[in-house]
Amino acid sequence: MFYQKKIKLLIISILWLVSHLVSATTLDDLKAHTPTSNKTWAEQWFYNIAVPDVGYFKVSLQTYIAPDFTEPTPRPYIHLAFSPKNGTEVKYDLFLDEVILKHPDNSGEFYYEVPGIILADEAGIWVNHAEFNFSMRWAGDHHHYWHGLNPGQTPFGIIPELPGVGGKWFLYTVGTPVEYSFSDGDRSLIGQGFAQLDKGWFDKESSAGVIYTMGLTDDIYFMFTGAKIGDSSIEMWAGRYISDQYDLIFYPAFKNLSVKRELDPCSGYLKLQMSKLKYKLILEAWANAGSFYRQRFPSDVIFGLGQIYMKSMQANINFSLYKKGSLVESIQVPQGLLEFSGPFTCEGGAG
Repeated sequence: MFYQKKIKLLIISILWLVSHLVSATTLDDLKAHTPTSNKTWAEQWFYNIAVPDVGYFKVSLQTYIAPDFTEPTPRPYIHLAFSPKNGTEVKYDLFLDEVILKHPDNSGEFYYEVPGIILADEAGIWVNHAEFNFSMRWAGDHHHYWHGLNPGQTPFGIIPELPGVGGKWFLYTVGTPVEYSFSDGDRSLIGQGFAQLDKGWFDKESSAGVIYTMGLTDDIYFMFTGAKIGDSSIEMWAGRYISDQYDLIFYPAFKNLSVKRELDPCSGYLKLQMSKLKYKLILEAWANAGSFYRQRFPSDVIFGLGQIYMKSMQANINFSLYKKGSLVESIQVPQGLLEFSGPFTCEGGAG
């Protein structure tokens, strides 16, 4: 068993080194891509905006092509949600017909516009909806995922480049200060917060299931995710932890090696332990079962998997960070995101 673990770790190290020699995602991939299929295509931008003591906003943008389209022209889908710290959560799903993905000045920069409804570019986003009038502007330096020459590399390194896996995904920023405003006809909010933006695009389903948790506060920015690779039973994890005292990147690692996790999706519970060199991080997250909502993306319908997505923006998340066996930091996040999909959902039954 000892030698099997050593071999697996060696393979991981080799894959990690090779990842620098193959094509990879970059920050430039924030912009829209030319569809690689005229039958099945999905491209997604996920904005998670946290305002301490107020709540979480989610603005998800998507373009998609489905097999029943008479013309293979991408159409837009927009998901809007607000989960206040105290109050009733609201969400809207907009299926529309026209989307503009080319920047007006032909700069080649990221641009997404549904005329009269939403505009997003590298400066921010503006939503014009009767019950969800929202704007957000970046107001500080981005915390991209990686240090070094390619801060836009996917957290999973070479894995998305392997044959049969499919799909591209990366984090544009783990956490950036923002200025925002929101009104819904009954209330108006304005102030400062933090945002995370991640991006994915694919012409075939890239994973059988995902676990995802993230949060942004005055004390910490973090993102941790685990996924089944392709249609295999292999489960891989990666994540980033940024506090005032520590900035840790947890490299891609397999469950039951340097990663241990417990999961009870029906109780909304996740416990994760990740290790690297002299550090060990324990994350415990739980959310009331009633705070999860189900969502079916157009891409899920396109690829015909019938996957279930459980999403909560009301998770309590606790961190315990150990250095050389000694507890050096404990942080509680009173409101964060916790998401399960596919076999990791309550209906999927993964433990």
